[in-house]
Amino acid sequence: MPPQRKRSRAGLVVALVLAGVTLVAGGVVTVAATGSHDSASGRPLAGNDIAPTASSEASGPSSSETTTSSTSPTTESAESDAHPVTALGNNPINIEGNGAMSTPCSIPDFGTDVASQDRFYQAIIPCLMKAWAPALREANLPTETPRVVTIGQDTDTPCGVRRWNQTALYCPDDHTIYMTARYYSQVENRTRGGVYLGQFAHEFGHAIQALAGINTAYGDAINRAGWESPEGLELTRRSELQATCFEGMSLAALQNGGVSNELIFPALTDSSARGDEHGDVRDHGSTETNASWVDQGFTKNRVVQCNTWLSADEHVD
Repeated sequence: MPPQRKRSRAGLVVALVLAGVTLVAGGVVTVAATGSHDSASGRPLAGNDIAPTASSEASGPSSSETTTSSTSPTTESAESDAHPVTALGNNPINIEGNGAMSTPCSIPDFGTDVASQDRFYQAIIPCLMKAWAPALREANLPTETPRVVTIGQDTDTPCGVRRWNQTALYCPDDHTIYMTARYYSQVENRTRGGVYLGQFAHEFGHAIQALAGINTAYGDAINRAGWESPEGLELTRRSELQATCFEGMSLAALQNGGVSNELIFPALTDSSARGDEHGDVRDHGSTETNASWVDQGFTKNRVVQCNTWLSADEHVD
């Protein structure tokens, strides 16, 4: 297994690693046949049921090879009192029945060069925000669309320098996703657009955590526990696995909006193959655990089914 398949460290600076037949009910995806498979790869599209089992809280300028959207982050929510809530397992985003809404998305052809990747991400970001905005609004949480910056060289960010050969980064300090184009194309040698879609959807999952206030609560908790302590590493695994589950939800919303399975299935497969076996720190969860959570998000498409903070230890190992 290639060692680069592991996602990178996350904390207040959250970095990616990084990722059947469905029916639409009230705009939210439900699974019609949990035993469905991708006929090409045979991989199951139904994840294990990992329902929450507890009820308590877990204690600079860019380079010339960088492209970004020309607009600042936009606030889609009209509610002036919408604000993040600093909480983990009992965060208000966890409303029963809420999921990512099925969303059509016109996605351009994929290319591995920086400009082509940037066009790809800039087309997807409003679709993902549209899919998640109803759930955020119902919880009275903000719906500020994250900016996307696609980088080809080392780049200064408010969360530190992001190097071209590091994985993607969501920086909560400026609510921006930094996609490291050359890392995935040259270090991991990825060429399929679906793999990049999965990576991007995982980073967007971290942006959802920030909008909800989960990111802040996680940062407070890990600063108390210590980053390298067993408790701190478990907190990071819970954060990363929730972002992976949110990734699965986003992929479900896009699939049911008509995005081709030629993009969706490789995204799921790639995320299912990432984990701590590819590194020496247990901060992202095992490959099996990553596979379970991305499939759970994809097949269940319910925010409460992605509440890793209330799940038993064996489900975040």
